[in-house]
Amino acid sequence: MSSASNRFPGTERRRHFRVEGEWSIRVEAVEHDGTVTESEGKALNISMSGIMLEAAVKANLWVDKELVLILPGGVGPVRSYVRRFLEYAADGHKRTRWGIEFGELDVTQRGLWARFIFTEAHRLGQEAAHRAFLERQAG
Repeated sequence: MSSASNRFPGTERRRHFRVEGEWSIRVEAVEHDGTVTESEGKALNISMSGIMLEAAVKANLWVDKELVLILPGGVGPVRSYVRRFLEYAADGHKRTRWGIEFGELDVTQRGLWARFIFTEAHRLGQEAAHRAFLERQAG
């Protein structure tokens, strides 16, 4: 699989290693009026601090919008925030990619999420990319 820098071009500003792949994520979006819009999304990359989520646009989008993500790996619900979004319709459907930052994960969630990320990195053959990321961080 290609490196994250090739898939999502731009200057690497991440503090945490990203694993590229596809994972189903349940999303609960809190609207301006307090109602919750539920939908399914697909995480395109995952890290300890957030995910890149692709989803059909069923909710109003804005930066700092509050979400609750139901994360895989037994992590469960995590309060999160939209940090950026990009609408596009390349496949003929209105979909968007959301850059999501997690709020606070408790100690158990943090441990489960770390295990999930590094298990997925191993499963997807991204150990070399992880080593290269760590080397760049150290340099």
